[in-house]
Amino acid sequence: MHQAARMYANGVSVQPQIVSELVLVARPHLQDMRSQGLANTAWALAKLGHVDAAFMDALLQVAMPQLRSFNPQELVNTVFALAKLGHQDAAFMRALLVASERKLPSFNSQDLANTVWALATLGHNSAVFMGALLVASEQKLPSFTPHAMANTVWALATLGHNDVAFMDAQLVAAKLQLHSFTAQALANTVWALATLGYQDAAFMDALLVAAELKLPSFIPQALAKTVWALATLGYNDAAFMRALLVAAEAKQPSFNSQQLGNTPKLLRFTAQNLANTVWALATLGHNDAAFMGTLLVSAEPKLLSFTPQALANTMWALATLSHNDAEFMDALLVVAQSKLPSFKVQELANTAWALAVCDEQNAAFVDALIPHVAASATDFRPPALLQLLQFMLWLDNWQVATDVPPRLLVRCKHAWMEEVGNTTVSRTQPQVLDAVIQLPGCSGAISEHLTDDGLFSIDIAVQLPGGLKLAVEVDRPFHFLSSAPTVPNGATRLNNQLLEARGWRVVSVLVTEWDRHFTKGRQAAHDYLTSLGVCG
Repeated sequence: MHQAARMYANGVSVQPQIVSELVLVARPHLQDMRSQGLANTAWALAKLGHVDAAFMDALLQVAMPQLRSFNPQELVNTVFALAKLGHQDAAFMRALLVASERKLPSFNSQDLANTVWALATLGHNSAVFMGALLVASEQKLPSFTPHAMANTVWALATLGHNDVAFMDAQLVAAKLQLHSFTAQALANTVWALATLGYQDAAFMDALLVAAELKLPSFIPQALAKTVWALATLGYNDAAFMRALLVAAEAKQPSFNSQQLGNTPKLLRFTAQNLANTVWALATLGHNDAAFMGTLLVSAEPKLLSFTPQALANTMWALATLSHNDAEFMDALLVVAQSKLPSFKVQELANTAWALAVCDEQNAAFVDALIPHVAASATDFRPPALLQLLQFMLWLDNWQVATDVPPRLLVRCKHAWMEEVGNTTVSRTQPQVLDAVIQLPGCSGAISEHLTDDGLFSIDIAVQLPGGLKLAVEVDRPFHFLSSAPTVPNGATRLNNQLLEARGWRVVSVLVTEWDRHFTKGRQAAHDYLTSLGVCG
């Protein structure tokens, strides 16, 4: 059997029937096998991809009493085989780890990497063993191959095992070899860092330099994994993002008989890949209209495969990016309505908020949504309560009667007022206020003015002759899309819409633009305000 596996590994075809016959022949001889024979047999089955649970159970039963005599290579081959075959045996694993821990100092770098990979693949996490394994691994990091390094960090993230000291050491070693990482290894590494919440700006800079060169080789899943990781880490590199989106739209040969010729990789993204990608773009504030158009074309026929979370995240993302696509939104709401009973509270809140931002006046969907919101009234927590209040205020503007429990409305308003009470004044706001006051007719301008209902604090409020009310909002970069610094994001749009519904004309003063004019002198600052229509 071991010879058959070697042949298979060298590209020689081995028929499944032959493997089954070899297993039948080997079964009566298991009791006579020693460590090498047992480990080689398990390894061979894994290499051949032959799953036979009963045979493996019998093999492990013979192997367990002999584990003390297994050498490092035999221990690694055995755990590797269990992982490859997906064979779970908790008792055997505990015994195998006890035997392995004693011999970890004799494991070479590949043995260590294969072991942690196998544990992650099996979902078997032993804190004590992992601690010992990482101590042994750290001493041998200089001899880890790029593949071994990527597998190790992937395994740690998959197991949720965060050892900062080991990660620090591993990334120092990995940084020296990033140029030799494959596309998949790079994608797995950045995904692992995001999953562990590990921040290292210098390493990320180096990783993205290496990754950008290999983006054409990234498969769809790797592209989606990478953009999700960047958003999760809050790492916004505009140039790399542009390159990544180009790679996602690049065409590759199609082997699907129904898709002749070349098709963009983006069209091969799974439903989850698509939802993760649009969520990531929104989290990073990166909107590329052409890319989004292709993404939504890919997503629409797959909407039925979207989970409730994916549907809600997609709506939230489109709203955040201020990306309007009426046809896609209609299709999305049809699917979402059918799955509303499975929406969790945050998903309900994200959906409600997105409707308000997009001013999506879909009466049928709103009527279906409200009962689910009401049924979960006691489960909502901030920030969901803040989103729901904005949704209800939007419904008031739309003059839609809602059957929302009064107690939920009270909780939403209480959470909202706490947020209003925690408003901070930027360093720029006093400068703008001073300049506004000096403009003709604006001497009565005041800072942090509450609207009549007490729900909104206006940065600078000006009551003009004729009853005109002017709200001057001093907006910082986070109020806008990172890819379009003058385009308000969804949160800013909705805030402005709700102020306008209260009779205020909103003028946005961009901090970056203000600084540019203010440094030129008072007149330049006044001219900038006047160009925006402030008291002009």
